[in-house]
Amino acid sequence: MTKIRVSETLKASDLPADVIPHMIYGEVVMGTTKRISFIEGFEVTEQLVGAMGTKISVPILSTRFSAGTTTESDLDTSGYTVSDPTITDTDITIGDQVYVAAKLSDVLREDQPRYNWVRIILQDMGRAIAEYRDAALRDVLIAGVGNQDNANTSGTLAYDDIVEGLALCKTDSFFPEDGTPFMFIHPNQEADLLKDTRYLDSKRYQMGDLPMLAANAESTEPLYASCKVRVTDDQLDGVGLIVYPPTHKFRPIAIHAMKRRLTVKSDREELYGRELWIASMRYGSSVIQANGLCYVSDC
Repeated sequence: MTKIRVSETLKASDLPADVIPHMIYGEVVMGTTKRISFIEGFEVTEQLVGAMGTKISVPILSTRFSAGTTTESDLDTSGYTVSDPTITDTDITIGDQVYVAAKLSDVLREDQPRYNWVRIILQDMGRAIAEYRDAALRDVLIAGVGNQDNANTSGTLAYDDIVEGLALCKTDSFFPEDGTPFMFIHPNQEADLLKDTRYLDSKRYQMGDLPMLAANAESTEPLYASCKVRVTDDQLDGVGLIVYPPTHKFRPIAIHAMKRRLTVKSDREELYGRELWIASMRYGSSVIQANGLCYVSDC
C-alpha cells in the first residue's frame, strides 16, 4: 500500500477575498493642508458684506504739500503761493465667486454609516477654498511690489538679502520700528537662513528655530533681521517677500475686501437620491502702498 503524505499548508492567501473580514479605521485620514499665512499681510474689511456695490475706492494723497520760504518783500508783492494736494484712488474690485461643490449619495451613507461624510466633505471643501485664497493673496502681493532686490548669492537667501530689502523700504519711509514687517519664505529658504553663518546667535541652535533679536514693543515673538518670519509651503520656492503689516503707522499696505463670507449651502435632490453641498466665497484684494513691499528674487 502506498501512503500519500499531504504537506500543503492552507494559507490566508488561499481564501477567497470575500470571506476575509477587514477592519475599517475609525476615521478618514484627511491628508495635509498647506499653511495659510498671506492673509496676515492684508487688512480685512467687510464694508461690502450686505451692502450695495462691488468696489471699494481707497483715496490716497498722491501729491503732497511742499514747504518753502518767502521774503517780506516777495510776500508784499505777490503774496503766498498756493498749492493743492492731489488725491487719487486705488480700486478694490470684487471678483468671481470661489466655490467647491460636491454630491453625496444616500447609498454611500447607508453602506458606510461609520463616517460622518457631511463633516468630511465640508472640512475638505473649506480647506480647498482657504488654500485657493491664500495662493491668490500671495500673487496679489507679488504683483504689487514696489521694491525688488536680487539675492547676493544666486539660489540662496541670506541675512544680508533681507537687510538690503528692508533698506529699500526704509528709503521709502517704511521702518520696522513703526510696524514689524512679515517675511514670507518657502521652507527651502528657511533652510538657507538657518545655515547662514553671517548672522550667529546661539539661540538658533538651542531652540532649533530662527534666531531671536530683541523684542520690540509690538511683539515678543522671535524676529530675524527685524522681520516676523512666516514659513509656508504655499510660498514660491526661491522667493522672499517682505510685507509691512496693516498695523503699521502708515496703515494698510494691502486690503482684502469681503463681499460674501465663507458660505455653505445644501440642496436635496430626491430624484437622484443624493445631497448637493456648495461652499463659496467672494472677495477682492489689492495692494494700496507698493513701497511697503519688497520682493527678493533668485534666492
